[in-house]
Amino acid sequence: MNISHVIVINRPVKEVAAYLSDIANDSVWQEDVLESAVTTSGPVGKGTAGFEVRSFMGFPMRTEWIVTSYEPEKLLCFESTASAFPYEGAMEFSAVDGGTRLTYAFSTKTEGLASLFDPLMKLFFGFRFRANLDNLKRILETS
Repeated sequence: MNISHVIVINRPVKEVAAYLSDIANDSVWQEDVLESAVTTSGPVGKGTAGFEVRSFMGFPMRTEWIVTSYEPEKLLCFESTASAFPYEGAMEFSAVDGGTRLTYAFSTKTEGLASLFDPLMKLFFGFRFRANLDNLKRILETS
């Protein structure tokens, strides 16, 4: 399952990238994130690890992840290291007239019987991702 959304946020790249690189903000802009934290020390970069607890169909689901690639103010890639639904994702930042173009891509690595649910999961997650990005835009443009 692959999901990708593009949104333009009327804030400089530096501010948008900094906000999204601060994992503590995940529960602010993502409605279904109950808790998130970095579990390694130092600034965010390749190898940074953390976890999140997300509400999934009313149940808490904990996942652990690691940053796989990081270019400040350009790219942040991550993948799960422990999750019921293994995933990987990327946030790509670029300057546009009046703000930042954010491309947020996400894919799951379902196998076997779980892959039968991909169309339903894509519909559910696609809607949630879009709503979360709209919320992110509202938060950053009004702060």
